[in-house]
Amino acid sequence: MRINKFTKMFIVVLLAGMSLYFYQVSAADDRKITAVYVEAWQDYKNIKLSEKGVDIAFIAFAKIKGTDIYFHEDSTTNDQIKENIKKLKEHNPTTRMVLAVGGYGADGFSDASLDGNRYLFTESIVNMVKELELDGVDIDWEYPAFHAWNTQKARPEDTRNFTNLMKELREKLYRLPHKNNKKYLLSFASGTQDWYFQNVEVKEVEQYVDYINIMAYDLTGKWSDTTGFNANLYRDSQGKSKHSIDQIITMYLDHDIDSKKLLLGVPAYSYGWKNVKSDKDGLFKPGKPIDINKVDLSYRKLEKDYLNNKDYKRYYDNKAKAAYLYNGNTFISYEDKEALQEKVNYIKSKDLAGAMVWQYAQDAEDGIVKFLTEHLNE
Repeated sequence: MRINKFTKMFIVVLLAGMSLYFYQVSAADDRKITAVYVEAWQDYKNIKLSEKGVDIAFIAFAKIKGTDIYFHEDSTTNDQIKENIKKLKEHNPTTRMVLAVGGYGADGFSDASLDGNRYLFTESIVNMVKELELDGVDIDWEYPAFHAWNTQKARPEDTRNFTNLMKELREKLYRLPHKNNKKYLLSFASGTQDWYFQNVEVKEVEQYVDYINIMAYDLTGKWSDTTGFNANLYRDSQGKSKHSIDQIITMYLDHDIDSKKLLLGVPAYSYGWKNVKSDKDGLFKPGKPIDINKVDLSYRKLEKDYLNNKDYKRYYDNKAKAAYLYNGNTFISYEDKEALQEKVNYIKSKDLAGAMVWQYAQDAEDGIVKFLTEHLNE
């Protein structure tokens, strides 16, 4: 059959339109999203996502070995975790379950994303999505093109390889069977420093993803010998805080990133310091950082043992929109519902996609996640 020039033109236009649809992922609608990271091994019976109105759960984390991914090196434990994920999905039918790969300190991305390895790497990721009947992929490659203080392999090519990784994942997710018009999600955890935009082609990657999970916390922490805020919305009333969430979001918007793809990270953990001497509130004073890997300072723990403890006084910096506790010796920077309301207001005013919480097990039953689901769409 001969094809005339008009048919050829039609085919070209059709293919161009399909390509545009294929590569340009539209931002979400006006409804604000509540997402939360859930550790894959946590007992599904203790996790109430759909009941609380959670939209997306990022199942953390699949680890990398060569071009393969897995949850645990022991095959029996690995299979048990997979079964736990299936049960989690079954018991939370209205929450979309997304496979999170990598995580803080995870090595292997730089090698797995090389041109000669990327096909097999993306195949292993998508195959696990299919096996567990999940709803998408979240890439937690937190330091492309940076060795993360000599903790992981990195190379300059990571910058371009990250873009290609996200592009290929989008292509493969698109080719999966879309039963009942199912749309597979793709997202990535993103940094907060200005140099992050030098290491990651955020604007180019944006077209392939549904959400960008901004890790807008750790603005100070256990590496500092001075007290401060974990996740302050603005600079403080004394002008001493170096960073703020507003600065971070403004940086993304200044790079022309679609606000409707940005999920604002919210911590369900706190930072603390001991031996803080002050005749006032202990803010921006010297102290010994508390190792939160050894001392539980989760919101769950604070609600149980600290917030109603008469030895601790709650303070609130109305300019920074951040809360903290102090008892004359110990200072704790934590997420507070008054501060949360300010973040909810900020998400709405900046027309962001919603909020992302790290992580579920650290939250109280009637805590941060539930507050967000109840107030983001009021």
